[in-house]
Amino acid sequence: MDQPDRDTVIAKLRESGLDDVLYLPGHEKYDARVASYWSRSPRLHPWAFVQPRNAEEVSMAVKAIVSTDDVKFALRGGGHTCYAGSNNIESGVTVDLGLLTKTTYNADTGIAHVLPGARWTDVYDHVQSHGVMVAGGREGLVGVGGFITGGGKTFYTCRYGFSCDYVVNYEVVLADGSIVMANEQANTDLFRVLKGGSSNFGIVTRFDLEAFPATPVWDGTAIYQKAEKEALLKAFSNFTKRLNHYPDSHVLFGWMYVPEVSKEIFSSTTLTHLDGVENAESLQEFLDIPCQSSMKLTSIAEKVAAFLLPSDKYDTWFTLTYKLDDRSLHKTLEMFESLVEKFKAMFDDRFNLLLMLQPLPASFIKNSATRGGNMLGLESVTEDSVLLVMDIMVPDKEQETASFPTVQAAIKDLEDYTKSIDGAVAFRYLNYCNGSQDPLGSYGAENIRKMKDAAAKYDPTGVFQTRMPGGFKISKVKSP
Repeated sequence: MDQPDRDTVIAKLRESGLDDVLYLPGHEKYDARVASYWSRSPRLHPWAFVQPRNAEEVSMAVKAIVSTDDVKFALRGGGHTCYAGSNNIESGVTVDLGLLTKTTYNADTGIAHVLPGARWTDVYDHVQSHGVMVAGGREGLVGVGGFITGGGKTFYTCRYGFSCDYVVNYEVVLADGSIVMANEQANTDLFRVLKGGSSNFGIVTRFDLEAFPATPVWDGTAIYQKAEKEALLKAFSNFTKRLNHYPDSHVLFGWMYVPEVSKEIFSSTTLTHLDGVENAESLQEFLDIPCQSSMKLTSIAEKVAAFLLPSDKYDTWFTLTYKLDDRSLHKTLEMFESLVEKFKAMFDDRFNLLLMLQPLPASFIKNSATRGGNMLGLESVTEDSVLLVMDIMVPDKEQETASFPTVQAAIKDLEDYTKSIDGAVAFRYLNYCNGSQDPLGSYGAENIRKMKDAAAKYDPTGVFQTRMPGGFKISKVKSP
C-alpha cells in the first residue's frame, strides 16, 4: 500500500464535500458495503468506498481521484459481476453507486429514467405501477448499470432486442469530470459505443429507457429428472428453431447439481409466456415431459422479486456461444456430467454447479438492428445459436482457486468440439464472461474500431483504461 497516495486521495475526497459518504476501514458502512456483494469473490477491501448521491458527486469523486497521480479506482453498480477485481479493488478507491437507485417514469414521453445503482426488482415494481414495463434484467438483485452497458439480455430479447437497444439517452460523467448527454442528437458516437461497450468511456449516471405496455405473464419453473434429458434436449432445440415464429415466449433451460436439494443432476427450467397465455403452444413440448411445475399467471415485477440466485459463495462463471446442433447440446450435457463427477472427487459435495442454456436465434439480431444496432457484434450469429453460462459455487477461496482451471479447460474443450463440427460462434456475452475471456474482442473489427476511437476521444488520457483496471478494456483488444 502506498500510504502517501492513499492519504492524499482520501483528503481530496473529503475536501470535495464527500466526507459523509466516504467509508474507510473500521467504519460500519465500510464493512456493510464489502458484505453487500452478491458473491464472495469480489469482496475486496479498498482504501475506501465513496458513495456519490448524484451525478455531480460522481464528478467530484472522479476529479479527486484522477487528480491524484497513479491512484486507481473501481466502479460498482449492483456488484453482481463475480470475478475479483471486476467491480472492487484492493489498493485504491471503490466508487460505489449504491445510493443512485431512483427510478421515475414520465407518462408524457413514455420514458423511464433509471439510475445505475438500482436493482431490477425495484425498477420493475415502479414502472409496473404505471402500467408499463422496460427491458431489463431477469434476476431481481442484478444492478442496472453494468447490466445495460454490457448489453443486457432480457425476457424481451426475443421480441424487442437487448436492454441497451431501448436506451434513448445516457447521462455520463467523463474522465475530466464533465457531465454530458449521449443520444441520437448529442455525442452520437458515445451513444452508440455505450450500447454494449461497458465502462470504457465514462460512468453512466442515468439511463433513459423507452417503456412499453406491461402485460400479465404466464410463468413458472419446471423440475425434471435426469432421465428426461433426451426429451428435454429435443424440446429445447425445437423451441429455439421456432422462436422466430413465437417471439412471445422465453425459456431458461437449466441443469443443476445442488446437493442440499438433490444428490442427482436435475433440470430446473423456467418457462414464460410474455402475454399471459396459459398452456401456450410454444411451451407445450416442455410441459408434456413429466415434471413438477409451478406455472401461474403473474407479472414480471412479481416474478423477478421471487427469483434470486443463491448468494454468499465464491463463484466462477464462464460463457460460450455455438450454433444450435444436437451434437453440441449432447456434448454440453456430457461436459456438465463429467464436471460434477470431477468436483465430487475434489470437494465431496461442498459445491453447486449450474448450467444455463438459452436460445440465441438469428432473429435476435434483427430486433437489435431495428432499434439502430449496438456494439455486440451479433452479426456473427448468422444461424440459430445457443448461449451457455456455467457457474460453480463453492464456500471457500481455496476451492475457487482449485476449480478454476478445471472449468476453464472444460469450456475450452467444448469450444474446440464446436469448432470441429463447424459450429463455433465468435460472440461472447460480456455479462456472463469470466475475467479471462475477451467479450469485446468478439464484437467484430468495425465495432472494435468504433470503441477505440470513442475511448480516445472521450477519455484521451486513458483514465478508464489504466486508472480503473476492472472490467473488460478496449485498449487490451488487439486492433483488427
